Amino acid sequence: MVQLLLKKSDCVIKAFHCCLFHLFLSILVLSATPCFSVENQKVTDNRVETVTLQLKWKHQFQFAGYYAALEKGFYRDAGLDVKIIEAKGGEESSERVFRGEADFGIAMSDLISLRAKGHPVVALASIYQHSPLILLVPKKNKIENMHALKGKRIALEAHSAEILAYFEAEGVPINKIIIFPHEYSISNLISGQVDAISAYSTDEPFMLLNQGIEYSTFSPRAGGIDFYGDTLFTTENQVSKHPERVSAFLEASLRGWQYALENSEEIIDLILSKYTKRHSREHLLFEAQMSKRLIMADVVEVGYINPGRWLHISNTYKKLNMIPDDFSLEGFIYDRNPTPDFRWLYLSLVVVIFIALVAFLISGRFYKLNQSLKEEMSRRREIESVREKLVVNLQEAIKEIKTLRGIIPICSHCKKIRDDKGYWSQIESYISEHSEAEFSHGICTECAKKYYPDMDLSGE
Repeated sequence: MVQLLLKKSDCVIKAFHCCLFHLFLSILVLSATPCFSVENQKVTDNRVETVTLQLKWKHQFQFAGYYAALEKGFYRDAGLDVKIIEAKGGEESSERVFRGEADFGIAMSDLISLRAKGHPVVALASIYQHSPLILLVPKKNKIENMHALKGKRIALEAHSAEILAYFEAEGVPINKIIIFPHEYSISNLISGQVDAISAYSTDEPFMLLNQGIEYSTFSPRAGGIDFYGDTLFTTENQVSKHPERVSAFLEASLRGWQYALENSEEIIDLILSKYTKRHSREHLLFEAQMSKRLIMADVVEVGYINPGRWLHISNTYKKLNMIPDDFSLEGFIYDRNPTPDFRWLYLSLVVVIFIALVAFLISGRFYKLNQSLKEEMSRRREIESVREKLVVNLQEAIKEIKTLRGIIPICSHCKKIRDDKGYWSQIESYISEHSEAEFSHGICTECAKKYYPDMDLSGE
């Protein structure tokens, strides 16, 4: 029984050690192997995913990189079938992304404001390193600086926070100007209904030049308000559920932009042939030239995001009381090269350490039990050894000693003894048969005197 317990305890300890070793080996294998689900694996077969890009305005060179990525097959190479949708009049294009009707969108720096309102937007790439938003003023109005705009009629388009910040920076109170709704054209500026309009430096100035109207521009950058321009964005849901698709779309889009900037005239021909003839070729060439100045591909990589710039934008919105003071940029900027998340590995190591500790304690317990059993077995062996020796000694003693028991019938005269069969035998014969004693004959002194009176007994 003791030996059986010892064998079982040894087996249990070995089993614990074996399980611990395999668990630790599994953790090492998992830590060295990228862990991606089937959903997250990059498309390497012929499967193509359809995604939608929602533009913030109508087709023009402003979105040339996306047309190039589609036309040159960059999206197709990434396993994507991309649908490019232009904005509809009167609708906020970002709303289509929030409703799930588009996977990606384009917006200005007001993405900060959208996130502060609870929309989980994520900035993927800032294509325009500087915003094209300006104030456009005909020179005939004789407005030479921002202070001259006090009391003037200004048409401001939606999402013009940087223009408002510019007024603030120049010490021109907003309540000192007359704000008109923007008609997204220069007609009311030409007619004189307004004195200035917000405009894109890449677009409306060409219209004035085309009509021979001289103009002045006022850029927020002159007042230290340096916002990003068009920024490609998506939602946290897209990033978490389709990380590989988001990455593939972004890389293909940036590749398209690089191609468009290097082959502007080819892409302009593409825009005119497949997308729109709303602008002339000359207009699109002007737009391309002005866009390149703001994209700055010769200075930084296309789409570069500087977190410090977004922090500056965020602080500007806070000064204008357009977002809460406790607004945080955490999770807002997309990380193109994320640091591997080892939290699961750390958790696994904690589990392994805990299991190892439990196994150690249990092993220690079984080790003590083993030792106790071995000591007990050793004591029992010693006892058994002593017992075996006693048995051997007793057996030897029994061999040497035979005990006569019971009533022995003996003749009172001749001293013969009657055996079990009724025969009378000499006493020495009876004892010899019932024991291992042997007899030698002699004569005692009394018998010698009685029967042998002449015997010399002096030699006693």
